[in-house]
Order: sequence, then structure tokens, then C-alpha cells
Amino acid sequence: MADTVTSHFTPEQVNLHTHSWYCGHGTGQLSEYVSSARNTGISVLGFSEHCPVPDGRWKNSRMTYAQMDSYLQECRTLQALNHDLHILCGFECDYDARYIQWYAEHLVDTKKVDYLCFGVHYLVGPDGKETYIKNLPSQKNWLDLYTDTYVDGLKSGLFLFGVHPDLFGMFYTEWDKDAEHSARRILSCAAEFDMPLEINGYGFRKPQMDTEGGRRLQYPLENFWKLAAEYPVKVILNSDAHRPQDLDLRNTGAFEFTSKLGIRPYGWSVGRNADTTVLSLSQPLLSFSCIEPLY
Repeated sequence: MADTVTSHFTPEQVNLHTHSWYCGHGTGQLSEYVSSARNTGISVLGFSEHCPVPDGRWKNSRMTYAQMDSYLQECRTLQALNHDLHILCGFECDYDARYIQWYAEHLVDTKKVDYLCFGVHYLVGPDGKETYIKNLPSQKNWLDLYTDTYVDGLKSGLFLFGVHPDLFGMFYTEWDKDAEHSARRILSCAAEFDMPLEINGYGFRKPQMDTEGGRRLQYPLENFWKLAAEYPVKVILNSDAHRPQDLDLRNTGAFEFTSKLGIRPYGWSVGRNADTTVLSLSQPLLSFSCIEPLY
């Protein structure tokens, strides 16, 4: 067996949360993101389109199920053509226990993807109606349901990291004892299961919102990430790009945000088989780097 060569990268050199025209609410070809990554100084580019599921659920926010093979093949072709970059193929999955077995058997066990990440974008109420997070009422029962769902995703053991854990700030607009309790539940679970959590760069590009506490970002939530310092949580930073130029987080306030809170996002270590250009993102090969400084 050929030796594995491991390379180490700082947070500025890695983005593992990337969308394109495939998701229906993004723009740009995958190849344009590769060019943007190269121009931005990103060495590890992970494509993570919203994952379609066989029953067509969430069809308004992702590619069709029939497009999945085309997306995967395009990712693999770009891997083969761009040896100067580490290009990875993944999906951002909506957590729902009903799909966990399918995600595992169809995507992970077959090695169709290099990694999966997850988030919570929709919640189903007692009436069976599914609602996008931003359109939910600012009520404790919805906050609790969001938190329960996110914690279950952390516990599943299937995902490499959790994306925008503080997305509940889009609908639960005030920071009160219930918001703090939810944040602590998520942070505590992430620490217990050693699951990295993402500060999401896309939130710095979105319009701010007015709340009783003043004008703030929809996400990331400053109060959420202040609490993170109390837990041994691995914090990462991704752009959540929906346009090729979104890969560049400079001048968005993202790095200033982490610096202000004293958060040092983790870098990554990537292992590559020395005899081939095939990249594996299985756990011991893609792991967190403790290299300092991280900025």
C-alpha cells in the first residue's frame, strides 16, 4: 500500500461548504468555483450541494434526484483535472431520521461522496405542514423542535460537521433564557460527540434584521458563539458560497467576528495517497489540524 502524504491547511485555505447552480438558488458552474478558489488562495475546496432524496422532498431548494449522478461525475472530473487543489465531493444533508439509512448506504458506504455535513432548514409542525426556518413564528415550541432535531443530527455519527447551528436566530429573534438553553444544548452535544460546528460565512452577506435587542445578523449569532468558549467545541469557518466570488471571506467581517470573540477556527489536515490523485475524506485522513497560528 502506498504511503499517505498529509498536508496541513489554515482556515483561510479551506472551504467545505459550497453550492452552485445545482441547488436552484445559487449561480455558477462548478468549474467557476474551482477558478475562484485558486484565485482566492483556497487549497481545499469541498462541494456540498443540498442533497436530494429519493422521494423528492425539499425539491424547491436543491437539485432533482435525477441530477445527482451528473453532479457527482462533474465533481470527480474536476478532481482528476486539477491536481494543484484538493477538490472534494460531498453533500449538505437536511437531518431527518428517516433518511439516515439511505444517506449511509447510498452515499457513504458506496463511497460516492467524500463527506457529508448536515443542517436543519425545515421543521414539520403537529399539523404535518413543513415550514422553512425563516418563516416560523418566534415561539419556544419551534425553538425546542429545532434544537431537538439539530442535536439528533449531531448524535447520528454520519456527518463530518454541523452547519450553521445558530440558524434558529432567523425566526427566534430575541436572545433570552430559552435561546441560551438551546445554544447550550447544541454546544454541549457537539462537545460530547466531538462534532465540529460551523460559523457560517454566508450570514455576513445577508441583510441584517431588526430585533428588540437591536439590529443584528440573521446568523451567525454573536451570543451563541460567545457561549462556545465554555465548551471544548471544535469551531470551523466556511463560506457557504452560492456564487463563485462568495468563496472569498475577506472583507465580509467573518474573520473579524472570530477574532473579536477570541475564537480560533481549526485548520484541516488532508491525506493523499502518494501514488494517485484520489483524495479520501474518511476520518483518519481528513482530520483537524492543531497547527498554530491559525490566522
